[in-house]
Amino acid sequence: MTPPSAPHPFAPDEVLPPGDTLKEQLDALGIPQADLARRTGLSTKHINQIVQGSAVLTPETALLLERAVGIPASLWNQMEAAWRTHVSRTQSREALSHRLDWLDRFSLQELVKRGILPTKERTVDNLEQLLAFFGVADPEVAENVWGSYRTAFRRSTVLTPDDYATAVWLRQAELRAREIPCAPYDRAALLELLPQLRALTVEEPSVWRTEIPRLCAQAGVAVVFVAAPPNSRVSGVTRWLTPEKVGVALSGRFKKDDHFWFTVFHELGHVLLHGKRLTFIDNTNRDDDTTPEGDRSEDEADAFARETLIPPEHTAAYKQLAQRPMPFTNITAFARRAGIAPGIVVGRLQHDGILDWKYGSKLKRPIEISLSGDLTAG
Repeated sequence: MTPPSAPHPFAPDEVLPPGDTLKEQLDALGIPQADLARRTGLSTKHINQIVQGSAVLTPETALLLERAVGIPASLWNQMEAAWRTHVSRTQSREALSHRLDWLDRFSLQELVKRGILPTKERTVDNLEQLLAFFGVADPEVAENVWGSYRTAFRRSTVLTPDDYATAVWLRQAELRAREIPCAPYDRAALLELLPQLRALTVEEPSVWRTEIPRLCAQAGVAVVFVAAPPNSRVSGVTRWLTPEKVGVALSGRFKKDDHFWFTVFHELGHVLLHGKRLTFIDNTNRDDDTTPEGDRSEDEADAFARETLIPPEHTAAYKQLAQRPMPFTNITAFARRAGIAPGIVVGRLQHDGILDWKYGSKLKRPIEISLSGDLTAG
């Protein structure tokens, strides 16, 4: 998704300096430059510089020319602005032509698939469009903006995340979240919604697609589903968009309902427990933890997710299940009593080392998040 483009009501292929128009008008009227200088009180040299395009045609000069040659000052000002914009744009594109290497840091094919770029060509046009997507002036600014986020990362030790792919995902998540109308953030309202959200785990993914964003928007949380680009390794992100609105994006990275719902409540844990000025970018594996020393926000969000999915009143029954998880009817019976999907229970047992990872996966429901943001059964 790209941000809306600014309107361009007048964008001619060729832009001429206002001096060209001035010269044509002087020729048509039969007025020499020296005569125009006397009529306006300007020097002949200055008039010649305007004609040559080397001097700026100021609003004050535009008024003088209006009186001398009959062309309104507003038109002179428009021509001067268009010319200076053209000159600046040409210089900017020349500078960007030396930064096409920045495009090499992205998967251009993926950007085309996501509708961010029209082609995968290594061109100045595509570089300009990518910068417009990120809402930044140049590549250095983009990377400074990304580096300024206060983030808590959870990354896998097996696969190194592609920070540029992650940046694309974050920007798409931000743009989509900003489009969602929300009530002002209300912590108490969000807490009250948790049982309803938890109850959705037994519904079909098609229900989650509409109900999770609808419910969360009532409490000031804009939830979006954004498929993660290859190599980004992101599961979710929590980012405050304004003091009254927080965005939560879910990637569906592991394509199973247990991971999906754990990430939902992990991100909501960040919303409820942690500061409004933080951005949390989360992966499920956290062996390579780059969270600042002493910052236990990720552990706290994990604990919040665990206790929300299997709350304290079901702890004793879960411990009994842990002693005898098999046959699988034991798992489904516990899930039914707890009011959650069986796959979530399987995921918890596997995470706790009670159930081998190769067992119980059939109880997990596959999910899929498309590039358009649809959430469906996989």
